[in-house]
Amino acid sequence: MDQWVFLFPGQGSQRVGMVQDFLNHYPQQTQEFFNIAQEKIGVDLLKLSQEGPEEELNLTYNTQPALLTLSALIYQIMSSKISFTPVAVAGHSLGEYSALVAAGSINFSDAVFLVRKRGEIMQNAVPAGNGTMVAVIGLPDQQLKPLIEELSHNGKIEIANYNSSEQVVFSLEKTLVPSVMENAKSRGAKKIIELRVSAPFHSSFMREAAHEFQTILSQISIAQPQVRFLSNVTADYLNDPEKIRELLNQQMVSPVKWKDIMDRLYQDGYRRFVEIGPGNVLSKLFKREYGQVETRSIQSASVLNEWMKEAS
Repeated sequence: MDQWVFLFPGQGSQRVGMVQDFLNHYPQQTQEFFNIAQEKIGVDLLKLSQEGPEEELNLTYNTQPALLTLSALIYQIMSSKISFTPVAVAGHSLGEYSALVAAGSINFSDAVFLVRKRGEIMQNAVPAGNGTMVAVIGLPDQQLKPLIEELSHNGKIEIANYNSSEQVVFSLEKTLVPSVMENAKSRGAKKIIELRVSAPFHSSFMREAAHEFQTILSQISIAQPQVRFLSNVTADYLNDPEKIRELLNQQMVSPVKWKDIMDRLYQDGYRRFVEIGPGNVLSKLFKREYGQVETRSIQSASVLNEWMKEAS
């Protein structure tokens, strides 16, 4: 059996209608998963994922459990059809929770509860309109520090995601957006995009949120992962449950080291990657970083069925 690493997407990959194909092909399992989620958090995520409205689905406390439920469903369908275990799992931000469900470290209903609470706390951490996130593509590494130093005189700005050698994401005060656009461009950035997020995540903006979330995390059972799992905070493998708990909390205020995770997996000899969930952000980032790797993104039941035939 070939060695595949499973990758789990974070916020931004959601879209209205993302569950339809799985509902058509696997109605019973899909209903079961979304029913568990609804019982746990009191929200009809299936209806919201299918019908929207998009603005409501994009609220972080809805986005997070909806994405996790779909990713966990896809993984469960796969596991029930073929005898297959990934060699390693990793997820981007919210996707870290999906990865831990796949690794057998956190059970699904606990994970749905956790990410709903995480979303609520993160949403409330910064008053609406005060903070945002901006992706900067093509800015030379040596320009990052001077850009932050210059803009910091006028407000708070921090690196939230190291997504690839080409892309970083900043968390910042909303008032700094025009300055970032202008400054980054003048320093050689190819593209600057303000993200559709409701708060500036993975930064010190989330300090109080992390303190509140720590209490919730302490009540959840976490087991040793059954497959290799990489942390967003350290870009290293983790198997100690208490360390996982600690770093899940720390992840709220620390940058996501996705570039380092890709480097680590590649250096460890892994060349085949499957993205489990809607969108193909992570598989595209990996392919751009390392052109010789094989990537798949499983966004529909038909692609899932095709991949399972090949992998079995």
